[in-house]
Amino acid sequence: MSRVGKIIVTRICLLVALWLSGCSILPTPVDVSGVWGGFIEYTSGPAGIRSPITLRIVQEDHDLSGQVTLIGPGSTPFDLDITTGRVARDALTLEATGVLAIQPPQNVTLRLEGEVEDGRISGEGTQIVNEVTFDLLWEADLIEPPTPEE
Repeated sequence: MSRVGKIIVTRICLLVALWLSGCSILPTPVDVSGVWGGFIEYTSGPAGIRSPITLRIVQEDHDLSGQVTLIGPGSTPFDLDITTGRVARDALTLEATGVLAIQPPQNVTLRLEGEVEDGRISGEGTQIVNEVTFDLLWEADLIEPPTPEE
């Protein structure tokens, strides 16, 4: 076997050994599980308007699920389900969708990107309401850590 062939076989064996031992070559992401509370501020459309946001995040490895609560017309809260979400190191991305139950009903999609630092997530995103897109900035602080498993 050539020298290059031996190097390739050695590297494959090391990767297989790492995988079998349960070690991950991916960096461990920061844990964002829990309830986060903060604000979104629109930078287009209703620019300058701030509105509360609550995120209830469940994290499993790098994947996120849960709900996002926003405030609709008449200060009525409504929930969006997190349909896709991911955290890598200290960066978070998620998409949440749902229907604002007013007449006529409004389809809402919220896309957020953010960085986690010292118990705070902040970043930018978009809110799409019936195919009309609004840009926004957002930030949220951890207000309720996850309940430890018994």
